[in-house]
Amino acid sequence: MNRYVELAAVWKVMVTGVGGGVGLVAIYALGLVELSAGLGRGGPGDRRPLPLLLAGVCFLIVVAGVGLGLYTLLAR
Repeated sequence: MNRYVELAAVWKVMVTGVGGGVGLVAIYALGLVELSAGLGRGGPGDRRPLPLLLAGVCFLIVVAGVGLGLYTLLAR
């Protein structure tokens, strides 16, 4: 379309930005919601294991995404 702008590169940057920026923040927020649901409002016996497991998976995905981003930046 334009000889100054390569649209294929712009598309890749936008997808990476949305996935790495907004996506990781959304997964982190979902992990916080699941952690809150898993801990419950009562005492220690009120904990539910499935939301706690989902929160752990969400936090693991976020840590892996941050690690991948750092590895990609530092490898060059």
